[in-house]
Amino acid sequence: MTSDRRTLEIESIAAGGDGVARSDGLVVFVPRTARGERVVARVTRKGRLARGVVEVIERAASERVPAECPHYERDGCGGCQLQHLSLAAQREARRRIVADAFRRIGRREVPLPELQSGERAWRYRRKLTLALRRVPRDAMARAAGGAARRGVPAWIAGLHAYDDPERVFALDDCLITEERVVAAWREILAAGECLPRAPRLRGAVRLLGERSARAAFVLEGARRWSAHGEFFARAPSLAALWWVPDGGTRRLLHDRRETRGPGASFAQVNPEVAERLAAFVIAAAMAHTPATVVDAYAGSGEVAAALAGRGVRVTAIELDPEASAWSATRLPAGSHTVRARVEDALDGALPADVVLLNPPRAGVDARVTARLDAARDVRAIIYVSCDPATLARDVARLPAWRIARLTAFDMFPQTAHVETVCEFVGASAP
Repeated sequence: MTSDRRTLEIESIAAGGDGVARSDGLVVFVPRTARGERVVARVTRKGRLARGVVEVIERAASERVPAECPHYERDGCGGCQLQHLSLAAQREARRRIVADAFRRIGRREVPLPELQSGERAWRYRRKLTLALRRVPRDAMARAAGGAARRGVPAWIAGLHAYDDPERVFALDDCLITEERVVAAWREILAAGECLPRAPRLRGAVRLLGERSARAAFVLEGARRWSAHGEFFARAPSLAALWWVPDGGTRRLLHDRRETRGPGASFAQVNPEVAERLAAFVIAAAMAHTPATVVDAYAGSGEVAAALAGRGVRVTAIELDPEASAWSATRLPAGSHTVRARVEDALDGALPADVVLLNPPRAGVDARVTARLDAARDVRAIIYVSCDPATLARDVARLPAWRIARLTAFDMFPQTAHVETVCEFVGASAP
């Protein structure tokens, strides 16, 4: 591994948000830069790829703006990657990230997709996952100039730095997260002495309703937690508490919710754009006038229930037990839920007129794309993805299908992440 100083022209923004430059046959990824900028960077080389750290911006892009969150520059927060760009430039970068992934990985040339955005660029997240690091309270007190309770551990909760994945900084606020979520995290830290005695943990706070101040908390890590009852009592904004011990499965420890529903299963973090996305997917599916739909990776069944309410017979496949059980309560006679891995259940769920795919970031199993590519009993596939790279990989596994429409959704402003809907029809379809 070698290091030197180079002047670089930033040509594009990569999927992770880094600027991309080329220098003497070397591809250099440079965080916190903008397309069209010229920078002087310290470049560390590894093979034909390299990473650069900006020392001087010789020519700034017109799209560059001051970051609004203090953590972005001061702490090198890795939660956001594009705060230094205007909203228009961010959205253009996300469109190009999708098209570039399809060209490089999917081997499909596509135009820049339409991108649908919400009203909020800040305070849109209703869920925040943070790393927890245990530190001696006296050390924290000395750093803060205050008193300490000797021997009682304290915690910092924060995000990882983009330039050092092992470093976690203490988060004061997160400007893309709703204030109610941040307030719940402060309450959790105030009760930190009741957390398990482990050096590191991970936790997620998620609001339970549009107008509710109550939240669910999922803690991951440690093997024993004897003080969870006291912890829950000292965190009144939490309505439910789950724990995932090391090597174990998720357990619901305490619950004071007035109504039941999946509180620890996957949910989109941006409710405004998620609602728009769901409406888009439902309309896209119904445009094929289906009698039957397979909703794979169905979650808690919002889309499945909406389609069933329109007279479609839906098979909703979901592995998560809580989400699957909730989905089953929402489907009318004629539709049903299957708790299983999609690759294990898909063959038994077909034939269907339309197949919906909404997998986690890792994309779908190769067995799923193999079955669908050979399918003659499916009219359309609608694939919802939060990762353009794995989507493009799966597109490459579906050569028998033609891309009818590609649409991006601005689910994660200030970041390089983007939600994408790819609609496929048979290659012979008009």
